[in-house]
Amino acid sequence: MRRNPNDINAEISEVSLELEALALTEEAGLDELKKLQARASELEGELDSALQLESIKKEILAKREAEAQAASQPSVSAEAVQPSVEEEPKMKIPAVAAGQRSKVFASSEDAYVSGQYLRAIAGNQEAKRFMNDLSIGTDNRGGFTTPAPLSNALINLQEEYGIARQKCRRIVMSQNTWDVPKLTGHVSINYTNEAAAIGSSDLTFAQVQLVAKKMTALTKISRELDEDSIIPMLDTVVQSIAYALAIEEDTNLFIGKSGGLELEGIENNDSVNDVNVANLGALALTDFTACAAGVDTHVVGARNEWYINPSLFNGAVRDLLNAAGGNNITNIEAGQRPLLLGYPVNFVHTLPAVAGSGNCLAVFGDLNLGCYFGERRGTEFRTLTELYANTDQIGVQCTQRVSLSIANPEVLSKITLT
Repeated sequence: MRRNPNDINAEISEVSLELEALALTEEAGLDELKKLQARASELEGELDSALQLESIKKEILAKREAEAQAASQPSVSAEAVQPSVEEEPKMKIPAVAAGQRSKVFASSEDAYVSGQYLRAIAGNQEAKRFMNDLSIGTDNRGGFTTPAPLSNALINLQEEYGIARQKCRRIVMSQNTWDVPKLTGHVSINYTNEAAAIGSSDLTFAQVQLVAKKMTALTKISRELDEDSIIPMLDTVVQSIAYALAIEEDTNLFIGKSGGLELEGIENNDSVNDVNVANLGALALTDFTACAAGVDTHVVGARNEWYINPSLFNGAVRDLLNAAGGNNITNIEAGQRPLLLGYPVNFVHTLPAVAGSGNCLAVFGDLNLGCYFGERRGTEFRTLTELYANTDQIGVQCTQRVSLSIANPEVLSKITLT
C-alpha cells in the first residue's frame, strides 16, 4: 500500500534524529550506522516517487475539469475571439495648408496645429473642435494646453537669434528667487613631511541670486485669419516675437536694462576687466591682445570667445587685420573667417555699431562661466479678443519668466571707449 508524502516525511525525520543521536554515542557501531543511513536513503527515494505520483494525478484531474467546463460553454467562432483593433485617427488638414511649407516649424502639420490653437483660444468654434479631437486640452477654463511645436519653434528661434540663450549657463529655477552656489576658493596643495599631519583646506562658496521677471510681447492679427493663411501668418508672428525676445535678452546681458533682467550688463559692470580706448580711430590690435590677456580664467576647459557687432568687425576690425600685412589677392577675395587672435567671433547686434563715449566695443571671455541664465517658466501664448475689438483684430500675447546674472565677472574682459 502506497503511503502519502506526509507520512514518509515524518518517518524520515525520526530516522534522522535516531542517526544523529547514535553518532554522538561512543558505543555506535559501523553496521548500525550504515543500516540507518540506508533506511534514510530508501525513505527519500520513496518520498520522490510519492511526490511525482501526486503531481501526475493533479495534472490529470485539472485536464479533465477543463474539458468538462469547455463542453458546457457555447461554441465561439475564431472571428469572435480576435480582438478588434481600432485604427488611430490621423490628423487631417486642408489640402491648401498641407501644400504650404513653413519656414519655422518642422512640418506643415505642426504649424497648422499651432495656428488652430490660437484660433481656438480666440473663440473659433471650428478650431475648438479640432483641438479637442487632438486631445490637446479643453476650453472649459479659458484655453487649451500650448502645443509643444509652438513653444519649441519659438525657443529654437530665440536660441538662433540671441547670444544669451546660446552661451550663458542655463539654470532651471524651481521658484521665483533662486540661489545658485558660486565657487570662490579652491583646495590648496601642501608639502607634507613624512609621518607629519596633512593640512586640510576647504572649498569656499558664495551665493548668486537669480530673480525671475516676466517678459511679455503683444501683437495683433486680423480676426479674418482663416485656415488657408494660418501657416504663413503664424511663421511671421513667431519669428517676430522670437527675434524681439532674443534681442531684449542680449541687450540685458551686454548693455544692461533699467527695470529689466540685468541692470548693469557687461558694459557697466566695474568688476569686468576694462581696456580703454580714446576713440575708434585709436583702436589697435594691441587693444585686443590686452583685452584677451585681461581675462582671469583659472578653470580648465574655458572656451573664450569674442562678442562684437558685425558692422564694427567687418569695418574697423577687418581694416586692422588687413593692414597687418601678409595678405595677397587670394586672401582678400576669399575673405576672412570670423576669428580674432585665434578665438571665434560671435556677432552681437545689441553691441554698438557706431562707437560713442562709454560704449562697449567688444567683449572677450567664456559666457558659460561668467553668466547665468535662469528659466522659471517657458513661453506661453494667449489671444485677446476684446482688446482690439474696435478694429476687429485679435491680440496675440506671449510671456516668459526668466532671469539673468553676471555671476563671475572676473572671467570676462571688454574694450570700452573713454
